[in-house]
Amino acid sequence: MFEETRPYNDNEIPAAIGRLASHPYFPIVCSYLFPHQEIDYLRTEFSKITTVNEFQDKVMYKLLTATIAKTTNGFEYSGLERLTDEHKCTFIGNHRDIVLDASLLQYALYCSHLDTSEITFGDNLMKGEFVTDFGKINKMFRIVRGGNIKDFYKNSMEVSSYMRYAITQKNQSTWIAQRNGRTKDGFDKTEPGVLKMLAMSSDKDFIENLTELNITPIAISYEYESCDFLKTQELYVSRYQKYVKAPNEDFNSILCGITQPKGQVSMVVTPSITLEELEKCSLFSKTERFSYLAKIIDKRIVSNYKLFKNNYIAYDILQGSSMFAANYTNQEKKDFMEYMKNGLDKIEGDKDELTSIFLGIYANPVRNMLNN
Repeated sequence: MFEETRPYNDNEIPAAIGRLASHPYFPIVCSYLFPHQEIDYLRTEFSKITTVNEFQDKVMYKLLTATIAKTTNGFEYSGLERLTDEHKCTFIGNHRDIVLDASLLQYALYCSHLDTSEITFGDNLMKGEFVTDFGKINKMFRIVRGGNIKDFYKNSMEVSSYMRYAITQKNQSTWIAQRNGRTKDGFDKTEPGVLKMLAMSSDKDFIENLTELNITPIAISYEYESCDFLKTQELYVSRYQKYVKAPNEDFNSILCGITQPKGQVSMVVTPSITLEELEKCSLFSKTERFSYLAKIIDKRIVSNYKLFKNNYIAYDILQGSSMFAANYTNQEKKDFMEYMKNGLDKIEGDKDELTSIFLGIYANPVRNMLNN
């Protein structure tokens, strides 16, 4: 059941671990995770892992602990006190980093002694044996992107059915991004199509259908936007031509997001969508009710998105104002402008336009807040 979609079961873990340990990427990953250990010793230790929980305990927790220590000035999270392992959630998060958005949720769940969730993982990323094994061992399930209308409907139904099966039969929470692909411009907006996809696997009425999924929005914010200069370049090129990804670009973005300095990171698990809110949505037409629900989710995310000094600096520069000057010092503004200049100097294109795009990425969360 769901053979092409689901993560690995425990009985599939030993074989997958064996493939990981013999792969050429294995020493590279271990040099980051366990820099002082011999590779043969690590292969032996890896071979002892036989379950998903052991993998998350012995590998993922250490990987995320190392990433937080090396690349952030602190990771704060809140709202998990509302969660229980008896009442699972369909987490819907704003999407800033390919891997870390969902991974940091898993870290927070683990540290809060809660069961980790399953995670959507695009088929465009789940390529190659190493990445596929690593993802499926780590509770990631496949979501197919693109295709013609017939394939799109079929693939959407498969993911929708699996996510409903996970929460109602497996007693597993799931995570999905609020939109198809990362937010590039700093505007976090839920696509109603994502909500329609979640609902399409049930014939129950709108309220009962979505109550069963227990939709729980998540807001994650990074002081330094993940892959900010790569996003700037993509947005710039997209203004003049269709943007075509380079070979291995997604994998390089994953590495950039993991290794790039992030400053402070904040994540808030917001209250789940209530019965009363779904009842209000149901008063609209069948097409409009999902747009109304998307607005409720957006309000949750924007209200709990943490604005950092870089956001306020960028907004004031673009507006030519000092509206938020109390939130940063002159030195912090100079440091941010130097950071911006150094990064943009490496990108070909009109510097004024590139500057405007880059500042917009950081300023738009402030605009979201002002308009919320």
